[in-house]
Amino acid sequence: MLNQHRQYFTEGLKYHKNCKSLYVEDFWVEVQHLEKTAGASLPIAMEKYKNLIKRFEGDIEFHFILLDRAIKLSAVRELQCNIVRDMVRKYRHSELMWQKLAKIHFDGFIYHRETEQLHYDKNYISGIRNCIKTYEDGLKENLPLKNKHKLWNFYIDHIIEIRKSYRMKKETIRNFMNETMERAFEEAHDNKALHKSEHYIYWAKNTNIDCPRILKKGVEVIEDSVELWITLLSYYLSYDSLEMGIEAFQAGVRTLASKSMPLWKILILYLGNTHPKLLQQLYHEGSHFPFPDINFVIRPEYLEWSVVHNGILSTRELFIELRDIQPECKQLYTTMISFELTQNSD
Repeated sequence: MLNQHRQYFTEGLKYHKNCKSLYVEDFWVEVQHLEKTAGASLPIAMEKYKNLIKRFEGDIEFHFILLDRAIKLSAVRELQCNIVRDMVRKYRHSELMWQKLAKIHFDGFIYHRETEQLHYDKNYISGIRNCIKTYEDGLKENLPLKNKHKLWNFYIDHIIEIRKSYRMKKETIRNFMNETMERAFEEAHDNKALHKSEHYIYWAKNTNIDCPRILKKGVEVIEDSVELWITLLSYYLSYDSLEMGIEAFQAGVRTLASKSMPLWKILILYLGNTHPKLLQQLYHEGSHFPFPDINFVIRPEYLEWSVVHNGILSTRELFIELRDIQPECKQLYTTMISFELTQNSD
């Protein structure tokens, strides 16, 4: 049966010399046979593997596919070890190799770079520790800056993934991962490798230290992130820290300009419930804010607020003031007309 399989693949590969999937399936047959023979057919499997690596020299993704196939079966450890050893030697300066090595460590396949041996450890705590150490070892390598930044991002994403998993139920892992998170995010920031707003927000929401300090770091790095500014402003207002909130709001609208509407909405809602006098001042500022995307929304809202709190006479005066702001806002007129119609019907 095996010889028949080999013959089919040999024939197929004559006509499809560069068909990777066919080579992979041919290799997979040998891996399965290797397990059935308890390792006796290792020379054949090794020869096939070596030929494949030579044929697709420098193809890291193909190397990963062969590893993924070999790692499925437990009785082919020597073959697995050879594949991992070659991967580490050939692709030491690739961030993808370090990510792959970290992932197999996380799954319990521990590769010792000193002895170049591979063993399986079912203790997931050991897997997590080796996974983290692998990323940290990779970041010490002399990778090009762009590649190192990518590795930082792989590392950060993997930390988040681990912290979301069931493994965090164990207190020792929870403590270890909390310390790892603080250290890794801080170092990634210091190395100018933290470029995603969601990473800063995750860090801020999960830190035991100083949440606004982290968010401020985030808005310094990613100035145009609406999400970061929203999170910073919302944090201050949730603790009724109005002075700091207004400071964050002013910095945010200066930076975001025409994209700052979410910040206006948050502060308007907050002041409406707590500081009505300050709200009028905010409406005034928003009406004169030099971006139509903002003042077109604020002016009619200001009018609606005024008619409820100050009455129609005061609102008529306000309408004249708001009407003269350029560019002209049609919604302002329709809002005022609806108020006047209501007055006439009373």
